Amino acid sequence: MTSLARATLILGFALAAGAASAAETRSLGDFGAWQAYAYVQGGSKVCYASAAADRTEGGPRGRKPTYLAVTDRAASHHEVSVTGTYRFKPDADAEMQVGEMKFAFFTRGDSAWSKQAGADKSIVVALEKGREVVIRATPAKGRPVVDVIPLSGFTKALAAIDKACDVRR
Repeated sequence: MTSLARATLILGFALAAGAASAAETRSLGDFGAWQAYAYVQGGSKVCYASAAADRTEGGPRGRKPTYLAVTDRAASHHEVSVTGTYRFKPDADAEMQVGEMKFAFFTRGDSAWSKQAGADKSIVVALEKGREVVIRATPAKGRPVVDVIPLSGFTKALAAIDKACDVRR
């Protein structure tokens, strides 16, 4: 990942989560295809691991890849989210596939989350065992999207955010 892409990723996630600036976001390290970060929001630490798709198909012309993140906060651990670099079609679901396992996601704006309450734990277990994630979604404009995100380094990135945010499993 280039320095510009990494800076864009940090800024995007930090601003989306309400952090004051990317300058306040601290890198926890690079782990294969994954990066891990931490920042403080409202007096509580937020830690997340993220990776960008390395293969993309469809969507608006010239779009950037989709990102996958797993976030630890004081009130929730291992929240899985997808961030498109495009807006999703309103009322259209997205699908995440890890190996043979498929998970349905609801979309809002340029983000998506699991439709099933409590499914994030199962998703994280699948991510730890998988080789890659395939995300299928429908953008507001353009052809349907298929993005592939590698899972090399995911387990180490997850361990880094868990340690930084004092998450016990």
